Amino acid sequence: MEVIEFQVRLPFAVKRERGFFVARTPALDVYSQGPTKEKAVKNLIEAIQLFLESCFERGTLGAVMKEQGFSPAPRRIAAPEQDEMIDVPLPFMVQSDKDKERCRA
Repeated sequence: MEVIEFQVRLPFAVKRERGFFVARTPALDVYSQGPTKEKAVKNLIEAIQLFLESCFERGTLGAVMKEQGFSPAPRRIAAPEQDEMIDVPLPFMVQSDKDKERCRA
């Protein structure tokens, strides 16, 4: 098995509400919270990972992204600067050809 990691960069915001910090990414409409700003951001990263993994496993990732307004950008266009961005690692396991052959045997 080989691990390949994709990286997603998303805009996010954090605000204080009723004694907690609430973090969200409007691009995916995913929210999380924590007792500190740092913990709220860490929890948001985990929530995004779980959300995207769940969409991938159900086969709905493309539909969810289109519903949220995503579309492929031209390859040569520079991404506009955002105030605050969050990097979310998305690890995937990939079977090698040897692993696939062992499973067939």
